[in-house]
Amino acid sequence: SHGTRCAGEVAAMRDNGVCGVGVAYDSKVAGIRMLDQPYMTDLIEANSMGHEPNLIDIYSASWGPTDDGKTVDGPRNATMRAIVRGVNEGRHGLGNIYVWASGDGGEE
Repeated sequence: SHGTRCAGEVAAMRDNGVCGVGVAYDSKVAGIRMLDQPYMTDLIEANSMGHEPNLIDIYSASWGPTDDGKTVDGPRNATMRAIVRGVNEGRHGLGNIYVWASGDGGEE
């Protein structure tokens, strides 16, 4: 549900007569199922962030780490290696773009 809403913000058709236009309305989106496990591992996240780097231009990680509003958490070793590889080699050498959720923690 959350990923579908995020994808809609990106790729919603222009002039659809229903609602607003997506920020990249001629784009295509794909979902990578990774949050359907009872837990998250570095390997699961790395495989998602490195999936098809020559076909995917932008990875939108619309989830955030466990966040209490004070603690900053981020990708572990395998995930960071996958992201660095994507930035340097993805899109046949042009590099992938990674967008990550932030600021979801805390009450204020």
